[in-house]
Amino acid sequence: MIVGIVNMYSTLYGCRYLINAIHSLGYRTHVLDGVRTSQKDIAHLIQHSSITHWIFSGSPTPVLEPDAPQVPLSVLGLKEKQIMAICYSMESVTVQLGYPLKDYGSVQTEVFHLPILKEHHLFDGIKDPMVMRRNHQWYVSSAAVRKQLLASYKDQAMIVLTKNAVLIQFHPEKSVDGKKLLLNWLQSF
Repeated sequence: MIVGIVNMYSTLYGCRYLINAIHSLGYRTHVLDGVRTSQKDIAHLIQHSSITHWIFSGSPTPVLEPDAPQVPLSVLGLKEKQIMAICYSMESVTVQLGYPLKDYGSVQTEVFHLPILKEHHLFDGIKDPMVMRRNHQWYVSSAAVRKQLLASYKDQAMIVLTKNAVLIQFHPEKSVDGKKLLLNWLQSF
């Protein structure tokens, strides 16, 4: 199976951990440039692709910058596609859906223990709490998305379900538990 990746970094180098993680799970990747390709073209390419699973990567760019690349919301309604939005891309989706971002004031980088709030097949074979790695400055409050929330950390929404998408506010490609979560997502839809 081929997994589509929309690279939201300015270079392919920024997306290397995600690409390598997908390859280590036994899948091939097809990468689209999310920075230089319009939202409309990305949505069209995803809709008409035979690839069913698409991941929008993280990025160091502040999502609220005027020219920051965004996840096209139209992909959230594609019934035959599964979408995962990681870190920056989660922020892009939630802001466009009208949820305010909160600012730490500086980039938070840490390995942390993420408690699971609801049972879900994404967590099959993963011990509670999950060990994850995060690297971000912005977050959405857990209270704002509580109906769709699967995991949170210190009032920060960490895993949110919406339509055909899983929104993740950490980097699953950088931990053992995160790679298992990626594999569960790839195998369960």
